[in-house]
Amino acid sequence: MRFLISLERTGPSSVLPVNYQYELSSVIYRMIDSADSDFSEFLHGAGYAAFGKKYRLFVFSRLKFDQCQVIKGSDRMVHEGRKAWFEISFLIDRAAEGFIRGLFLDQGLEIGDRSGSVAYTVTQVAGQQPVLFSEWMTYRCLSPIFIRRKRPEGGEDYLHPGERDFWILLVRNLTAKQQALALASAEGDSLNSCLPNFDYRILGKVYKNGVTIKQQTARETKLIGYTFRFSLCLPTELHEIGYYAGFGHLGSQGFGCVEVKGGDV
Repeated sequence: MRFLISLERTGPSSVLPVNYQYELSSVIYRMIDSADSDFSEFLHGAGYAAFGKKYRLFVFSRLKFDQCQVIKGSDRMVHEGRKAWFEISFLIDRAAEGFIRGLFLDQGLEIGDRSGSVAYTVTQVAGQQPVLFSEWMTYRCLSPIFIRRKRPEGGEDYLHPGERDFWILLVRNLTAKQQALALASAEGDSLNSCLPNFDYRILGKVYKNGVTIKQQTARETKLIGYTFRFSLCLPTELHEIGYYAGFGHLGSQGFGCVEVKGGDV
């Protein structure tokens, strides 16, 4: 399920960090924590597990503002208008739609860090039409796709879409999420964990996006993701997982959210 979340700025402050992605993720987790629901306990706690990792199968886009301007030479921006929006997707049954609406509607939230935040109220939660997936799909990034590869000697590399390993790891991540979802529904024995055949095409320019998380703390880290338009050939069930749970790593922290676009493949 995918929803468009509409926000209205309510407080006097209008300055927020350019790097708000981690803070928005924290806000979403707090909303999930506060919900009196088995789903919130599951999603925040165990999540979906496979291959020794946990997957929280949701993803969200960057914010869109009615009027916004970056303050030159700083890491701040000013929301000069009153309204903002973002999309959020959950890889769960549509029967939970009412719960998700209740999770967000009329909630107050603050987005920011130690240097300042902006207060908003959720004014609307609009369910989006389901997507009909085919083997070839064309997407445009609504947030950067982040792919990391661990080095044997320690540390990790952040991969560019021009590298073949970027796509291998992206597809491997989708199959791991598929396995985790199947294990949660007691269907794990029916899945083949081998990498499926796939193909891809990058359409147009690739934009590098540095995203700082946990900023102004001892654990501050800068991650490198990329936004671009692309076509991808995959089994349809993996397209569905990528669309609703994010393509690449750290979907629940706002990486890898896409929209479906038309175009030749």
